[in-house]
Amino acid sequence: MADEKSGADQHRRKVLRAALWGGGLGGLGALGGIAARKTAGDPPAARKPPLGPEFSYDVSRFQASDPELVQWHEVTRFDAGFERPRNLALAPGGDLLVCGDGGVRRFDAGGGELGFVAIDGPVHAVAGLADGGLLAGRPDGVERIGPDGGLAAVWELDGVLPVSLAVAEGRVYLADAGGRVVRVLDHDGRTLGVIGERDPDRGVEGFVVPSPYFCVRLAADGLLRIANPGKHRIGAWTQDGTLELSWGRPSYAVDGFCGCCNPVSFALLPDGGYVTGEKGLPRVKTYDDRGDFTGIVAGPGDFPDYLKAAQAGRPKAASAGIYVEADAAGRVFVLDSLGGTLRVMRRKEESDG
Repeated sequence: MADEKSGADQHRRKVLRAALWGGGLGGLGALGGIAARKTAGDPPAARKPPLGPEFSYDVSRFQASDPELVQWHEVTRFDAGFERPRNLALAPGGDLLVCGDGGVRRFDAGGGELGFVAIDGPVHAVAGLADGGLLAGRPDGVERIGPDGGLAAVWELDGVLPVSLAVAEGRVYLADAGGRVVRVLDHDGRTLGVIGERDPDRGVEGFVVPSPYFCVRLAADGLLRIANPGKHRIGAWTQDGTLELSWGRPSYAVDGFCGCCNPVSFALLPDGGYVTGEKGLPRVKTYDDRGDFTGIVAGPGDFPDYLKAAQAGRPKAASAGIYVEADAAGRVFVLDSLGGTLRVMRRKEESDG
């Protein structure tokens, strides 16, 4: 039994590492229609032909945004410093941290680069620390970087695939796309527990994470907000693992989340609302603190590279994530991982300052 479990763990790590390095699993039903899968290695005669056009779902009407719902405008955009940036975070001092293959870059809110930390391999999650250092999540572990930019510690977490990090006093919350749980660690990397592990006896259904996008945030009310992307929902959890409430629904309509797994990213606004980022049908939207849709930050038409990739039959590129952050001044930061840029957005009625 132990050997079987070990083999299963190794297979899970292999599959999810391939997904992480390759840019994501599936998620393009929103744009590419539905087609029969081909199995690598099958002889040509055994492969099924694509389904006819009558089985395709035309989502072109969802690619245009109602101008009256677009409540934000772009103040500036700048190069994120990576060919394929993978995530971003807002540091306690207000700096932006962007991670990708080979390290983490630090920017000010206007796009001025403040520093670079080299890290071997792909970095899929980053979080700033109160002392000016940071945490960088990579396959099978987390590196703690000191305020001087040097390596302070390595947390080896075999089989864990960190794709989002949230820092609290005495605790770090790590969204593990491999285990499909949020892991609770202390600030030395020791495991304190897990949140969301499937437990039918307690009525815990578990997180559905079909692709390596899984977001966790700590809100001002002390509750964690955790995406359940395969169920198209965001939940509010106590820090010891009790689900208090959740919201969201599967839909191609602008107020819902579509595809295999969305939202891939979200951030908390100063008023307690949410800003969300999606893949497949690339959209950035806002919701109030109850989860009711309030407006569009950026629609599919603002991300032409994604639509072109879908039309060209490049599903991995077209399903790259749109990552978001928000600061206390009301700005929203949108990381375009396919275009390699970071946009600074403000509400239309606000000044550009």
